[in-house]
Amino acid sequence: MTRIAALLFFMQLLFSCNNVSRNKSESKDSVIFDPNTLNDDFETCKQIRGQLLYLPVYSNVPYQIDTLKFDMSAFVAIHNTDLYNNIRLSKVLYFDQKGRLVDDFLKEESISISPLSTKDFYIPYEDQSGTGANFLVEWHADSLVNEPLIEAVTLCVKPNNTVAILSHGRIMREKK
Repeated sequence: MTRIAALLFFMQLLFSCNNVSRNKSESKDSVIFDPNTLNDDFETCKQIRGQLLYLPVYSNVPYQIDTLKFDMSAFVAIHNTDLYNNIRLSKVLYFDQKGRLVDDFLKEESISISPLSTKDFYIPYEDQSGTGANFLVEWHADSLVNEPLIEAVTLCVKPNNTVAILSHGRIMREKK
């Protein structure tokens, strides 16, 4: 089921990429969203101040008994699901399947993600970090916020050999 969802997501992404801009956020007349217009009789979701997450990605997937492999590209998407508050990314570290640090995407700088915004990090097709490649993502907030959605989409798109994998982050530590 996860593979189908990832494939449908990729197909939507592929077919929406053309020269005609349909993105209203690029127009001169931007619309202002007021989260206070939403119904407030819902119960509050789990709110926290930060997390450290483990997120698997699959840089290279073997097939035919390790004689061949799919080289994959991947991107990690970090979605701030809070309606009112920013979250801050303090670490986005990429490791290969042997646990060696491949890249520090933030290089000692934190990144702020505004409410309902997303930040992406890309792993190129040429990367050889292996099936056990993974990210550690650390984020913080100044106040209690909704838990962000952190996922990775890994893709290999070739004629008659398309593979798509969707991965979700697993919480390792939490700051309440």
